[in-house]
Amino acid sequence: MRAALWRHLQWRGLTLAGVGACWIAYGIGLIVTARPGVVAATAPLIRIMCVEAWGGVWIACGVAGVACGLLRPGRDIAGFFGVFAPPAWWGLAFVASAATGQYGDAWASAPLYAALVLLVGVVAALTGGRRRPCLCDEGAPDGH
Repeated sequence: MRAALWRHLQWRGLTLAGVGACWIAYGIGLIVTARPGVVAATAPLIRIMCVEAWGGVWIACGVAGVACGLLRPGRDIAGFFGVFAPPAWWGLAFVASAATGQYGDAWASAPLYAALVLLVGVVAALTGGRRRPCLCDEGAPDGH
């Protein structure tokens, strides 16, 4: 069972599904907990819509990541957008808040979001996307 799941997911699907699940949890946290520091640091985005609505965006993007991670290779671009976009938007908002003085401490968290975007981009580039065949039907070994 695990070998079959690995043959299907591989690193690309595992990244999409794993990061997507994290975004779902983070989005729920934005909705159900008070996050004054996050609200202050993301003030440029909070002007567009409330933090709870952004929580819904994180959840929707996470669902896209999980769903696309389970699809066959080459059908997952929406999933990569889903796991790439929220931390990119958040990181840019943190940088803007720090640069404008709205929330000077936001600079300290911006590298975290940059690292997430970088790592997702690296996985997307290294795993080949449409060039990567699905090993599900080939009965290939567990990916090694």
